[in-house]
Amino acid sequence: MPYHEDFAKADGWSAADVSVRLNNAPGRKFLTFLRRSGVTTVIRYYASSARPKTITPVEAKLLSGHGFGILPIFQDSSRHISNFSSSIGTANARSAMGFAKRVGQPKDRGSTIFFAVDLDYPATQIDGPILAYFHAIKEEINGTFVVGAYGSGAVLSKLLAEGLITVPWISMSPLFLGTEQFFYSNRWSMRQVPPEVAHGSSGVGYDRNIVRVPRREIGAFQVDESGEGSLA
Repeated sequence: MPYHEDFAKADGWSAADVSVRLNNAPGRKFLTFLRRSGVTTVIRYYASSARPKTITPVEAKLLSGHGFGILPIFQDSSRHISNFSSSIGTANARSAMGFAKRVGQPKDRGSTIFFAVDLDYPATQIDGPILAYFHAIKEEINGTFVVGAYGSGAVLSKLLAEGLITVPWISMSPLFLGTEQFFYSNRWSMRQVPPEVAHGSSGVGYDRNIVRVPRREIGAFQVDESGEGSLA
């Protein structure tokens, strides 16, 4: 089967990433659809609190109450190389841990925070600012959470080789640098399936994701009604 067809196969998808809040009437319709589709994990965002993509404590409780594990990805700006440096990595890691505390993500229990590299960068930039960014993230988080990354095969391969991430998540862009090789290497934990789709009756846009490893290895969490977090 050609690579593009292989990469677009969505059989068995079990995680959905969503950039809107789901604690509303359309969101509840969408969650019903996810349950019926066999989805067990919802990926949501840590970002500027003024943006609707950011998960809230109320939403985290709702998702958990419906039985979903939550995976957060930190993404404010990641589509220009100027968004990556050691100092920005430190600031973003601190921000992500602040969001984690706010929603009840459990510390020191193996739960994951992803950081996005949402563009196709050349090897020179991966080896430079992007590597410095993740070195700073790892140092700042210091084992409190598992660090994951979303990006191209080249980015994920480099970060794994440097020991800077544990959970690699391939973006949906099959032509990004190194993605074909990394896809076939089976070193990824999760991959996003193109294209973005929308649920008809709720209007919620989402991306389907294949989880290749046992669910416990991706580090999703849930929170109870008191706001106490645990691994999903």
